[in-house]
Amino acid sequence: MSNTRIADLVLESAVDYAIITLDLQGKITSWSNGAESILGWAQDEVLGKPAAIFFTPEDRASDVPKSEMDSALAKGRGTDERWHMRKDGSRFWASGEMLRLHDEGATEGFLKILRDRTEQKRVEQLQVLVNQELIHRLKNQLAMVQGIVNQSLRRADDIEEARLAIGDRLGVLGRAHELLFTGIGERAAVRTVVEKAINLHVDGHASQLNVQGPDIQVGPRAALSLALVLHELTTNAFKYGALSNEHGRVEIGWKIAAIEDAPAFELWWRERDGPTVSSPTAFGFGSRLINAGIAGATNRVEIDYATDGLHCTILVSMADFQSEN
Repeated sequence: MSNTRIADLVLESAVDYAIITLDLQGKITSWSNGAESILGWAQDEVLGKPAAIFFTPEDRASDVPKSEMDSALAKGRGTDERWHMRKDGSRFWASGEMLRLHDEGATEGFLKILRDRTEQKRVEQLQVLVNQELIHRLKNQLAMVQGIVNQSLRRADDIEEARLAIGDRLGVLGRAHELLFTGIGERAAVRTVVEKAINLHVDGHASQLNVQGPDIQVGPRAALSLALVLHELTTNAFKYGALSNEHGRVEIGWKIAAIEDAPAFELWWRERDGPTVSSPTAFGFGSRLINAGIAGATNRVEIDYATDGLHCTILVSMADFQSEN
C-alpha cells in the first residue's frame, strides 16, 4: 500500500479528529471527513478560505490563527486549547495542534488537528462551580455553628445545659443541611424543611401539630435559618407552651404575601390549649434567634405572648427567601 493511499485512509477514517491542511497564508487546502463532521462545513465550502472561519470572533480579533502559525514556524508546532466555531454558529471546546509541513526544511504549509472536547470541558466547569459552591456553603455553615456555640455557652446556666442545647441545635442544622445537599445545595420544599425541623414524624407528637401551606421553595441559606427558628419555637413549646401537655395544639402555616408590594413569604406559628402564657422577663439565644427571623433577609417578625398561646408571624422578602446565596 502506497504512502498516499495510507494518508487517504487516515483522512477518511479518523472521523473523531478534524484534520486540515493550510498554505503559508493560512488558507485551507484540504479538509477531512472528521473536519466536516465536527465543524459542519463540507470541503467544497471551505477550500481556499482562511482557517480563521472556525475561530471565535474574539480570537480572530486577537489574531490567534496567525499566532498559531507563527508558533508552528518558530517551534515546529503550536498547541491549542480553546473555543472554536461551527458552521451553525455554535461553539465547541477543542484541543489540538498546529504543525509545520515541510520537505527537508522548507515549510510548505501547516497541518491543523482538532478534537472536540466540549463534554470534558463542561464537566470541568461544573466541577469548578460545585467546588466553589461547597466552599461557600461550608464557610456559611461554620459561621453559623460558631454563632450557635458562642451564644449557647453565653446564655446557659451550666455546662450540661449548654451541651444539650448545642447538640440539639447542631442536629437541626445537620438535618437541614443534609436535606439541601441531596439536591447539591439547591432549593428545598418548605414543607420538607418544616417537618424535619420540628421532627414531625420522629418525636411522636404529630397529632398535636397541624402543618399546612402551598408548595413553595426555599433557598439554601434561608432553609438553614428557617430550620433553626422552627426548632427554637418547638423547643419552647415543649418546655413552656402547647406541647408541654397532651392537650395543646400548634398550627404551622405559610403562604405568599407581600412586603411593600413586593412578593414575600409569610410563616405563622399558633399555639393553643397549652398553659397560660406570659411574656418572658429575659431573652436567651433562642428568643433572639426567633426575633431575628430569617438570617440575611429583609424580615418583619411579630411575636404575641397571648394568654391562650404563643403567636409568631415572620414575613420575609421572597427574593431573599429563595436566594441561592
